[in-house]
Amino acid sequence: MRVKVNRDVCPAHLSFCERCLGKFLMHPMGYERRCFEVLEDDNSEILTLDLQTQGHNLTMHLDKEQRTLIAQEGWAYFVDFDVPMYRKPPSSL
Repeated sequence: MRVKVNRDVCPAHLSFCERCLGKFLMHPMGYERRCFEVLEDDNSEILTLDLQTQGHNLTMHLDKEQRTLIAQEGWAYFVDFDVPMYRKPPSSL
C-alpha cells in the first residue's frame, strides 16, 4: 500500500497527528483522514508512507512490525528533524 500524507493541510497538533496516523498504521484498510492525498493499494505487504510536513518530505517503507512500532511511539520520534507540537504559536488572549 502507498499513502501520501500532507500534514500541512490539517490544523491538529502533533500528538493528535501521531495518534491519527498510528490508528491508520494499525488498520490501513479501514481508516482514512483528511490529510491523506493518496491512498492506493499496490498489493504489497510493505506500506510506503510519503509524509509532508512544514517543508520536509520523507518516505518510509514499513513492514508490519515497523508500522506497529511507529503507531506506538509516534512518527516524530523517527525523523531527523525537530517537529514542533504546533505549527503556529497559540494566539494570545
